Amino acid sequence: MVAMAGAKNKMEFVISRTKRSFEFNMAQSHWHPYYELFYLVSGRCKIFINHTLYYIEPGDTILISPGEIHRTTSYSSQVNERVTLSFDREYLDSMLRLSGPENTAYIFRNSKVSLPEGRRAYIEELIQKMEYENADQDGYSYLMKRNYLYEMLVLLSRSQDVKPIPVKLEVTEKAIEEAAEYIYHNYYSQITLEEVADRIHMSPAYFSRKFKTVTGFGYKEYLTNIRIRESAQLLLNTRKSITEIAVECGFTDGNYFGDAFKKIKGVSPRVFRKMQGIV
Repeated sequence: MVAMAGAKNKMEFVISRTKRSFEFNMAQSHWHPYYELFYLVSGRCKIFINHTLYYIEPGDTILISPGEIHRTTSYSSQVNERVTLSFDREYLDSMLRLSGPENTAYIFRNSKVSLPEGRRAYIEELIQKMEYENADQDGYSYLMKRNYLYEMLVLLSRSQDVKPIPVKLEVTEKAIEEAAEYIYHNYYSQITLEEVADRIHMSPAYFSRKFKTVTGFGYKEYLTNIRIRESAQLLLNTRKSITEIAVECGFTDGNYFGDAFKKIKGVSPRVFRKMQGIV
């Protein structure tokens, strides 16, 4: 579920329960202007967020803030079941007014939350209550869903104070994380696959294969998505020309920038800017 590029997100709050097979792979890179969290009920999977790899076990929750690039892949289990909650900034208005935006950001300070022993039943009960109210039982359902979500977010924030045992990544996985972090922070320069591979002492071909295996992204796909995400922010928040933005974000060809932007966002950079009310 991805909001249409440039359109006002009408979702407010969506909850869904899905089962995904081992063969499932997210069709495309994924980032969006709303918050998302998913709770893993059963099975195992891994997710790459921005430039960090996380392995997820039953009872773990993943918290994704607006604009974070991520991709989920399966491993070691045939099927995994998850509950996904998506909600926009406006849905948190009451929480923002009561606790302040800094506290809401604090809730999302970690991407992965492993619940302490004994709290899993609590969070699954909250999920079941939200699923029940999602059927619009009556005029109170909107209020009940929102309150259960707030309760869940507070529980997740408190659970982050209990430090889980860290998952030790393989040497290759750590190297790929290092490479991804370099790409993430240097997207504006003319970095090449060969340059990044050399930084972590891998051949270009081996690096390309391992980068895809670990992150779920192709090297070029990952770099392009970061550049497009940054260019979208500049289109919305500055008066710079589209050509200036393309160059600032690492694109040397204006036509390629336009094609890449449209492929990911669904509209051209010019239309995207106009849809946001910026001339």
